[in-house]
Amino acid sequence: MNDSRLEDRPVVARAERRRLPFGVRPVLLEAIAVFSLIGLVLAAAAPFVMEIAGSDWRFVMISITVYLAIVGLAAAGLRNHPHGRFGAANVITVFRAALTAIVAASLIEAGQLRYEGDTAFSWAVAGLVVLALLLDGVDGYAARRNGTQSSFGERFDMEVDALLILLLSLLAFVSGKAGAFVILLGAMRYAYLAIHALLPRLPSDLSPSLVRKAVCVIQVSALCLIVTPLVNPPTSSVIALGALILLGASFGRDLVVQFSGYPSRKGIKR
Repeated sequence: MNDSRLEDRPVVARAERRRLPFGVRPVLLEAIAVFSLIGLVLAAAAPFVMEIAGSDWRFVMISITVYLAIVGLAAAGLRNHPHGRFGAANVITVFRAALTAIVAASLIEAGQLRYEGDTAFSWAVAGLVVLALLLDGVDGYAARRNGTQSSFGERFDMEVDALLILLLSLLAFVSGKAGAFVILLGAMRYAYLAIHALLPRLPSDLSPSLVRKAVCVIQVSALCLIVTPLVNPPTSSVIALGALILLGASFGRDLVVQFSGYPSRKGIKR
């Protein structure tokens, strides 16, 4: 995560020269191989979670469909990948995408996350989420260690994170652990992006902030805790509300800073 250093044009040029017939870049074929291999792992693992959930084959089909959608969008973004190799960091992110796809399928059995529900399924979902979050730091480390940071890898990692958080907030709501307001924990980033889409001259770059990172950790930790059997209403609702207040304050602060430079300046980096 946070592969913030982007590559210069010579690196892009060298990567672009390495092409196969019909203009196909080797990195695309490597990525397709990774997508396929991890897709097979997902197809083999999803039925086990399905059995734990006592679900049907819709669980597997939703997992595979969500995974294909994620990697399809990732493949489309590979045209901006500056390296000749897909890279270990992106392989880890693809695996995290597969875990996220299983979490998405868990929505159809979210009722089992209630207090009276199946605790085995609750812990299985929580375990998948924790694994995905632990690997979140590994892919960024791998990119920095191997010198394969890129805007593609940063965006891919960020979007998988955002989707996982949105799914967690939906699980918290559908399971009855918190009211509809909890969805804002996952949707607020997309609302933030929508504001920037509507106001393209609004500065989008922000200086690094320890407070912002801390709020993100609290947000994710709160959602992870809520989907476990450890907390139930009204405690789970209080936790969700507290996290939402902190997140709202963080996003609000960033917007105030950005609007202070609108519309007189464009693309400001602070």
